Amino acid sequence: MTLTTAITAYVALKRSLGAVFSGQHSILRSFARTIGDVALEEISSHACDTFCRGTGPATRFWENKHQALRGFFRYLQSRNYIAKSPLPEPGPRADRSFRPYIYSHQELQRLLDATLTLSSARFPLQPLTYRTLVLVLYGAGLRAGEGLRLRCGDVDLHQRLLSIWNTKFFKSRLVPIGAELCTALEKYRTQRELLPKSCGSRSAFFAAPSGKAISLQRLEKVFARLRQHADIQRPATDRWQPRLHDLRHTMAVHRVVSWYREGVDVQARLPLLAAYLGHVNISGTQTYLTMTAELLSAAAQRFERYAALTQVTTESDHG
Repeated sequence: MTLTTAITAYVALKRSLGAVFSGQHSILRSFARTIGDVALEEISSHACDTFCRGTGPATRFWENKHQALRGFFRYLQSRNYIAKSPLPEPGPRADRSFRPYIYSHQELQRLLDATLTLSSARFPLQPLTYRTLVLVLYGAGLRAGEGLRLRCGDVDLHQRLLSIWNTKFFKSRLVPIGAELCTALEKYRTQRELLPKSCGSRSAFFAAPSGKAISLQRLEKVFARLRQHADIQRPATDRWQPRLHDLRHTMAVHRVVSWYREGVDVQARLPLLAAYLGHVNISGTQTYLTMTAELLSAAAQRFERYAALTQVTTESDHG
């Protein structure tokens, strides 16, 4: 069996089991282009290692390539197409120094204000469209793709619910929203009705002038422009600048800070936050809780109140 034939069979199996498998498929196709459509037994460890590793420090993409090949070769072994995997182990490990950017409330306001710079005679609705998108991504903690895939029928402003369908991990969920976000969505929807809706209630909620969905590439480009205008940036020496996805991290951190300040049991609330964000388990949510100065301060204040209460109780017991 050749590499291309094996990849086709592997991808077909994964998709028959319900996996989207687009990213891994792309990596495997790139692997086949790199080493050629060779017989499976001709694939060498050197070829695998060279494909996975580039130059300089390891990156997450190197890890992704290694993981994609690992799954593929395990499949081939399970079918007895190869005796053992040619993939060198362990794979490359990327630096885990990355930290998401947590926007302050002032920075979020500057991002919203910056949408006024998007005025366009060709697309008069553009400033309101992107302002509302930023509000939804932060206010509802949505992934960018989830926001862009919202259909008109998915936005129930009467019940104050957003329906998120077939997202990451092949899960769907209902996302309750607050009154202020609901008002902002109502204002946008009134103007959205002026754009084409070729698919009726299944038409894109956040739409381009044609009525079709805004692409993620377009949203990323506009967000970079907004961030630049709002003067939100890390030092030029930093590898990563603030991202669109960091709005989701920010929502999670701000919510936990609020819980700390309210004096509620944060650990008991984390499963609720995980469900809201659409995580499979709580560990996925914990990665969002970057220890910002604000979060540390709120946690310290909570501990101080606890310590003071413990001291009073102890003195009372000994009194």
